[in-house]
Amino acid sequence: MNFSQAWDAGFRSVLIFAGIVFAWLGLVEPLFASRDLSVLLMLVGAVAAAAIFFVLTWRRCSRERRRADADIAALLSGDGS
Repeated sequence: MNFSQAWDAGFRSVLIFAGIVFAWLGLVEPLFASRDLSVLLMLVGAVAAAAIFFVLTWRRCSRERRRADADIAALLSGDGS
């Protein structure tokens, strides 16, 4: 994963976190009697969703990089036709 891909994935993860927080505060929090429990669940869910997105994006970029490296190696060795 190069810098621009990591930057994009990190920024999107922050947007996912912020989106979950705003949606939770507007839609889900009024359903909880305990504000502390609501905030705890919101933070756990938002951090987990953002981290999962970043890790999946990292793995996809790494897989694409390995595939591209293999294609280049095949072309350079003369096996790719």
